[in-house]
Amino acid sequence: MNRNEISSLLDLSSESSFDDTDEDPNWNDEDVYSSSEDESSASPVMRGDGNDWNNVIDEQPNSNVIYNPNNECVGINEDIVETMIDCSPYDFFALFFDDEVLKLIVLETNRYANDKRNSCNLSRNARIKKWKETDVKEIKTFFGLVIWMGLDKMPTIGHYWRNTTLFSSHIPQYMSKNRFELLLSVLHFSDNNTATSYNRLYKIQPLIDLLVYKFNAALIPNDSMCIDESMVPFSGRLLFRQYNASKRHRYGIKIFKLCTTDFYTSKYKIYSGKEASDNTSVATKVVFELLSDYLDFGRTLYADNWYNSIDLAEKLLDRNTHLVGTLRKNRKRIPKEIVTTKLKRGEMIAKQNGLGVTVLKWKDRRDVLMISTKHGLIDVSDQIGAYHTCLRKGVKWYRKVAFDIICNTAVVNAFSLYKAVTNNNKSITQFREDIALDMVKKKEVNSQQTSTIIPHHTLVKDKKRARCDGCYRQCCREEGTINARKKAKRVHTKCEAILEASKGDAKVAAACGDISVTSMWKLTNGQQVAKVRVPRSAKPTE
Repeated sequence: MNRNEISSLLDLSSESSFDDTDEDPNWNDEDVYSSSEDESSASPVMRGDGNDWNNVIDEQPNSNVIYNPNNECVGINEDIVETMIDCSPYDFFALFFDDEVLKLIVLETNRYANDKRNSCNLSRNARIKKWKETDVKEIKTFFGLVIWMGLDKMPTIGHYWRNTTLFSSHIPQYMSKNRFELLLSVLHFSDNNTATSYNRLYKIQPLIDLLVYKFNAALIPNDSMCIDESMVPFSGRLLFRQYNASKRHRYGIKIFKLCTTDFYTSKYKIYSGKEASDNTSVATKVVFELLSDYLDFGRTLYADNWYNSIDLAEKLLDRNTHLVGTLRKNRKRIPKEIVTTKLKRGEMIAKQNGLGVTVLKWKDRRDVLMISTKHGLIDVSDQIGAYHTCLRKGVKWYRKVAFDIICNTAVVNAFSLYKAVTNNNKSITQFREDIALDMVKKKEVNSQQTSTIIPHHTLVKDKKRARCDGCYRQCCREEGTINARKKAKRVHTKCEAILEASKGDAKVAAACGDISVTSMWKLTNGQQVAKVRVPRSAKPTE
């Protein structure tokens, strides 16, 4: 059986050749439709109920479900279409990641960092003690670097600041490693002081609400919508962490998304635990929550077998909405004949109840059950968002969700609008590159700073022993600070010229005779000093 034959049956354009049998206790040989004196009526009058299953009849059911009966404006916001035809990828991304979102992140990050700095349980060398408040420009650069890191994968974040044969990156030109890691550790999206005990999502909900509002302001769904779940990988301890064997990352945070054509996400909901209520399953509740703004409009929802049921189809019909998708054979109220009938490859059987819900089974390599009140849309937003994802391992679940909705969902939505408005065939990879480059800014060098170049070391002895500053810095870049403290040489010699330039800072001036560091670093007085190779034969002066 080919796709056209299946579509024909779902369109109800031909009678089924299958007869019902006595095996179905709900069989009723009465006509599904009652006779009507006025045959020109727009919608036939239904008889029976949802338990009366019959062969598919040669008439279109649910013809009273009319799409957009009031001819309202749908699709992309007209202002975007008219004014952004020549705009850059970042301009489209800025429709969602705008100053309002940036200011929220700046406000809550500064609040959290200051609270953490003022706490009493800090170690002597805690990095947070050196915290300086961030601003919109820096947070914008930070997220630009996060998107960049998704395009240029390295084993760890620290590798981006290495300068070795294997690992080299331009990211250090835009932000120091310590500052990036400090921002990453204090990144916040809500006020902890106003948190409520019953809201498990208080750390991320303000950001999600703000972005979802902007998603819906930019585009109103057309007639077709798709609902599906995705998984944000997370293996830490979390009360609402989920397990899904069908996903690449089996453990994580479940996200429900409502998507439209061209992989645009309109709604974004985190599953935070059991949500079923009396007589309503979790799946049905999720569907109606995501569709709350789009019911009674004649739209069609495409969903997979986790959501679909006969009860859901009938409830959506009551709200003037179609349902199409696959169906699990253990769902309630499925006709017994549909489940028990054995088919050969290519054969199918279908039944329709008195409310216009059609259940179909088709045999391919295995049995495939479908449900339709009309008939598909495939959600590829997860697939596109997975290209060059910036998600990394971490202990803070809300940070991973924030990166997912900003750097994946918002970027993919901007990409969808960009292609539709500009008719540009740019790839998602190039689109991400353009956004990242527009977001990052190089570190500004203070024009008042002067540079003092030390042509060579003049070593002098000192009673106190200290780590060779050059060896220490070089080891920090290659192996990290912990190993540098253990491996850096401890010497009794100091460079007299650097000691003078640094106004007596003996720690900075500590140097050994075979140092070969050529990097620049800032001294306490704002000057910059360059260390150059010193011959091994150099001997300290007495």
